[in-house]
Amino acid sequence: MSRLRCRVIGADVGPHKLGLYTVDRAHIAPYARDPHFADWLLDLCRKERVDAVLTGAEAILPVLAELAPRIQAETGAVCIVSDPDTYRVGDDKLLTCQWLAAHGFPCAAFAKSDDAAAVRALAERHGYPLLAKPRGGGGCRGLLRIENEAGLALVAGNPDYLVQQYIGNDAEEYTAGCFCDRDGGVRGCIVMRRELHEGTTAFAEAGLYPEVRNAAIRITEQLRPMGPCNIQMRMHEGRAVCFELNIRFSGTTPVRARMGFNEVEAALRHYVLGEPAQELPVVTRGVMIRYWNEMYVDPDGCEQLRQTGAIDTPGRFLREVENYGMRPCEFS
Repeated sequence: MSRLRCRVIGADVGPHKLGLYTVDRAHIAPYARDPHFADWLLDLCRKERVDAVLTGAEAILPVLAELAPRIQAETGAVCIVSDPDTYRVGDDKLLTCQWLAAHGFPCAAFAKSDDAAAVRALAERHGYPLLAKPRGGGGCRGLLRIENEAGLALVAGNPDYLVQQYIGNDAEEYTAGCFCDRDGGVRGCIVMRRELHEGTTAFAEAGLYPEVRNAAIRITEQLRPMGPCNIQMRMHEGRAVCFELNIRFSGTTPVRARMGFNEVEAALRHYVLGEPAQELPVVTRGVMIRYWNEMYVDPDGCEQLRQTGAIDTPGRFLREVENYGMRPCEFS
């Protein structure tokens, strides 16, 4: 959807990953926790003459944030990722809450699960239900709705968990995508009311939603990420309250681009090509309904990736993408 002409090098950990068959050249990658990951990525950037490194994968981002200066110094490739300290604010949900509170932004009341006195005070003040969630990770993995003291006992004492006040309701949950330039200016914000299924946005409706939009812009201005920032909020007692920060390209990035808010192109133009940052459009209309889809691939392509670790023009192995019986159309 970008107006830029890009050669896309795709990498993933196995030959069964859909995206590998949609790029110009595909590579099998080691896991980010692999001690050889850094050398592999540096070598790939050199061999493929990479100009920019982009990912939305949560397992890769903290590693990439640390590697970014080295990658640029040794290969010239720009990593579109915030610095480690900024990234950690969103990656650790306890740090998210502490950061929001320290900067005067509304946030759900919270307590560390291993702080018995704080957890007890939280329950006494706000009652049940409460939410317990892992400090790291996303997609609602490990999320628990706590209905009583017995449920609270399941996470009590676990230092990797956070307990939060339950805010708002499912009908008033929003995801806001902001784009920040290198001077800390917010050059665009798109807000969508959403519904979740298994931690993934299954329905999204774009709108102005001024309370959410204004709050998201203020948070991003204070945070000053490199490029993208996804802010998840609920309306609670008349205020937009942030409960999660994703300081990265998030899962609704392609949805926002289809609606005209292309933060990937904006990042490439500004941070890689050095163009002045442009204002992204204000999107007030658009509906997305997400569903599972099927891709059919020639088994020879999978086998070649397994054997050699890379294939040129992988699209030649792509046989069909199920179109649900409808003709392709452009969003307008």
